[in-house]
Amino acid sequence: MVTSTHSKNRKRTPGTTPAHWFFRGMLGGVLLLTACNAGSYFLRTQSVADLVDENQNVTESLGFPTRVWLEASSSNSGEAGFDFTAAGINLLFGVMLGSVFGAIGIKYRHGLNRKLAEFEKKNSNTQSKGYQFSIIGLLLLTTLVAALTATVINYLETPQLLLAIYFAGPAILLGLAMIPRGMHWRARVVILAVAEVGLIGLALWYGQTLGVPLERVMLGIFVGWTSQSGIFAFLITVALLIHMVITESASDQNGTESPPSKIT
Repeated sequence: MVTSTHSKNRKRTPGTTPAHWFFRGMLGGVLLLTACNAGSYFLRTQSVADLVDENQNVTESLGFPTRVWLEASSSNSGEAGFDFTAAGINLLFGVMLGSVFGAIGIKYRHGLNRKLAEFEKKNSNTQSKGYQFSIIGLLLLTTLVAALTATVINYLETPQLLLAIYFAGPAILLGLAMIPRGMHWRARVVILAVAEVGLIGLALWYGQTLGVPLERVMLGIFVGWTSQSGIFAFLITVALLIHMVITESASDQNGTESPPSKIT
C-alpha cells in the first residue's frame, strides 16, 4: 500500500526532461501570442463601448501581428469577417516564439527543476497541514465581498458592473483563490475554475438584463481576461527567470572565490 501511494505521488510529479520544458515553452509562446491577439482589440477598435452597448456604430477588429477579425461599421466593407490566412500566420508566429521559449527552458532546465522540486516540496508539506483562514485572509475576503456587493447594488442598472467583470475579473478570481492559507496549488486551481464559471455566468446574466447579446459578452470576457492573464503570467515568468539567473550567478561566484589567506 505504501509503494502504491508512493507511485501515485510520483506520477503526479511534473516532468523535468528537456522535452517537457520545450513543450512548456512552446505552450507559453502560443498562449502569450493569444493574449496579444486578445489585447490588440483595444488598439484596433475605435471604442470599447460596443462591449456593453451594441448600438454603438464603431469598427471592431483584433489580431497580432496580422488582423484576423474585422467587423466594420459600414456594411459595404468587403474585408469584414474572419481571416483564416491571417490566423495561420499568427499561429506560425506563436510557434516560432514558443520555440524560442522552449530553447530557453531547455537551457535553464536544471535551475527550473530545482525550483520545481522546491515548489512541490513546499506544497506537499502545506497540503498535509490542511488549510485555514487567517485573520488577514478573513479581512480580505470580507472586504472583497463587501466591494462586490456594493458594486452590484450601485451599478445594477448600468453597464459599469459588466465593465468591472471584463477588466477586474482575473484579479477577483486570483484574490478568491489566494486568500485561503495552507492550500495546495491544485486545490486553488479548482477554486479558480469554479469561480470562473460562476463569474462568467454572472456576466452572461447581467448582459442579458442590459440587452447585450451573448456573443458580445463573451467577446468582452475573451479580450479582457485573456490579455490580462497572459501578459501578467509572462511578466511573472520573466521575473522568476531573472531572479533564478541572478541567484545562480551569485552562488557560482561565491563558490569559485578562493578562501582568504591566513598568516601563520
